[in-house]
Amino acid sequence: MALKLVKKSSRAPIPADKNKSREEYILTCLRDELRDPKFSDWEKNFIASLSKQIDMGRKLTDRQKQILERIWDK
Repeated sequence: MALKLVKKSSRAPIPADKNKSREEYILTCLRDELRDPKFSDWEKNFIASLSKQIDMGRKLTDRQKQILERIWDK
């Protein structure tokens, strides 16, 4: 539901927690919507993998950010 509310907004998502990056905020929203049938199995696994990386304190690569944005725009 969080994703649907944010997607209806004409503005880009703004992290509520100023310590979170845009990517972390998008991942949080996407994790909440992983059961949505619009996501492929690959996309679900990609989101889960990125979530684990963020939780371990790693930074996302530019390519990972691009793919994440593509999934977000879906």
